[in-house]
Amino acid sequence: MHFNLARGVDLDVLPTKQFKMNHVLINFTTPQTRTNATARNLLANLLETSTHRYPTQTALARQLAKLYGAYVGMGVGRVGQLHTVRLRATFVNDQIADTNLFDQVVDLINEILFHPLIDQNEFDGPTFRIQANNLKSSIMSLYDDKQFYANRQLMKLYYPEDSAMRIPSFGQVSDLAGLTAQNLVPVYQQMIENDKVNILVLGDVDPEKIRATFAQLPFDGRSVAPLVPYYRQSLYQDVQRATEHQSVVQAKLNLGYRLPVYYHDRNYYAGLVFNGLFGGTPYSKLFTNVREKASLAYYATSRLLPFSGFLGIQTGIRAQDAAKVEELIGQQLADLVAGKFSFQELSEVQDSLINQYRASHDYANNILGRQLLTTLLDLPEDRDVAAKINAVTAADVQRVAAELKLQATYLLSGEK
Repeated sequence: MHFNLARGVDLDVLPTKQFKMNHVLINFTTPQTRTNATARNLLANLLETSTHRYPTQTALARQLAKLYGAYVGMGVGRVGQLHTVRLRATFVNDQIADTNLFDQVVDLINEILFHPLIDQNEFDGPTFRIQANNLKSSIMSLYDDKQFYANRQLMKLYYPEDSAMRIPSFGQVSDLAGLTAQNLVPVYQQMIENDKVNILVLGDVDPEKIRATFAQLPFDGRSVAPLVPYYRQSLYQDVQRATEHQSVVQAKLNLGYRLPVYYHDRNYYAGLVFNGLFGGTPYSKLFTNVREKASLAYYATSRLLPFSGFLGIQTGIRAQDAAKVEELIGQQLADLVAGKFSFQELSEVQDSLINQYRASHDYANNILGRQLLTTLLDLPEDRDVAAKINAVTAADVQRVAAELKLQATYLLSGEK
């Protein structure tokens, strides 16, 4: 059930008895720029750790313990060109708790979002410094994963230098030096006052009561320009290539392709099936032919990003096999364009995708995530997903495969 609480502030309630827990997602959305991702991530960390009523992480944790061990946390994400700050709350429903736990959790959410530890137009200094250092350590630790590092380097090759798409949603360490307890306050005000707000509630709840409860949060109406998540990039004349040498046992060869298939456009389901056949499932050509038959990769997978028009391949290989692996990957794509795959292979991938979709309904966060996209992008409810996947033909797969254009390759090698 959908409610508009104020201009630019929407509430969706999904009543269900499927889960013993209630789930709340509050999503703040704005276009990502080259400079706002790090600040918004640091802001999320500050908001979830201290408020005026609960000025320390310990005080906040004690309050959560009183709420039957409720969870309330914040993080960041991305939907194509859009940056999101998300508050998630999970707690037992009122019937099990035998108290008005929902109202108490919303009261805490109100405290976190609208009463941060800000005095005299700056965040608490010691808390700011702790969270800034924690974020720096967190980001740096991500790059210790060499496949993660290789993928980020591929993104730098694929996206133009002036594109915000180069900047990950969690931000970058280099931006932290320019952030202060003072200049983060306008970032907070911008988010609370101007971001598009989507509130989603899933659980054994009464929609009208939920509407009345969330209507009490002091969200003002805001003028939100139409949000454009889809990123489209022109083709490079030449493939962008880079090789880097580090002390790694297993080399990483990553490839980036432009694939103009977008979330719920006419080729979306054909794109999902194509990706499943190419490298996105255990039935794929990359898994079967590059990893298993040729034994040229420890792993080889592909992933479609349907808001960016991008398909990426990640492999773990021996450095001396890089040229062979790239050539064999190209052959797998050529085979898909030519229709060199069996009806059984197509059916196995379709069944696998349908099973994944059905299994995702067992997880509240997946249900909320799909509903968020539907509401945020003003899309009709997606029905008959299994039928749409099964309706994809071999010709559809060939048509999508022919659209794939290699744009960037990055090799992280342990050999010189």
